[in-house]
Amino acid sequence: MNWMKEIKVAIFDLDGTLYQDYSFLERYLTYLFKESHSHQEIQQIISEAYDILEGNHVIKFGHFIDKKRQISFPYINDGVAANIYSWGKKEQIIAEILSPFNDIEDENMLYLGDPWGIAAFYIEKHNIDKRKGVETFNKVRKEMLLSPFSIQRYELLFKAIEEMNVEKKTLMTNTPLPSAYEFITYLGIENLFNDYVYDAKKPIGIQLYVERLLEQGYLAEQILSIGDNPWNDLYPVQRLGGRGCLISKYKHANLSTRPDFTVTGIEQLTDFLTETKVKINS
Repeated sequence: MNWMKEIKVAIFDLDGTLYQDYSFLERYLTYLFKESHSHQEIQQIISEAYDILEGNHVIKFGHFIDKKRQISFPYINDGVAANIYSWGKKEQIIAEILSPFNDIEDENMLYLGDPWGIAAFYIEKHNIDKRKGVETFNKVRKEMLLSPFSIQRYELLFKAIEEMNVEKKTLMTNTPLPSAYEFITYLGIENLFNDYVYDAKKPIGIQLYVERLLEQGYLAEQILSIGDNPWNDLYPVQRLGGRGCLISKYKHANLSTRPDFTVTGIEQLTDFLTETKVKINS
């Protein structure tokens, strides 16, 4: 990975990148539906959600959700899509030709790139009130900082980030305040980065951020983005010529672009940053 020698700016995602927790999804869905669904119905929803996450459902982790048309489909760049799934009133697989899709600004599209996106899909599918969705989001995130659901700190990862030989380190998260800062202070990383961007509105937010870096004189190949969501964290950077490192233990179907490097967990990400630093210094 000689390209790591050229990196001058490293952009990190927060959720799913600087910590990993997939168990919250079950609680999230339980809280969303406990007043409107039976226990058995909730368990079916949870089972289906984890089937999506693990690639065992017709809707795949890495698919796009068209909220208006109520369909899911894989990334397409040639005008052909297979196994389009209609999740409206009548759930079925349909055959249809779709136009190539590359628009990161299309707010009608939801990308199933991380567990939070899967939760958002069920909010959309069941037409859950926006306020209830926000309240549930905040409740789950509060729990994630408290026993017995508290997320794990990875000091070795933070040390590896601290020792990165780059000019600028940025943390960019779609999570808004105050929750994002609560997680950052819990993890003890409030001084680890040069720049903190909250409620970043990725993917368009990271594209605009990289474009500003290019205007400042950085070259695209000097910019590395690390995150667990290929569409939000990597695609906008890579299509501008930057580098991307994906961290995920689950397979994303039909990636819009291939990451320059992939790790499955925090330990591998730590090794990646540590080993590349040693090689560069050597």
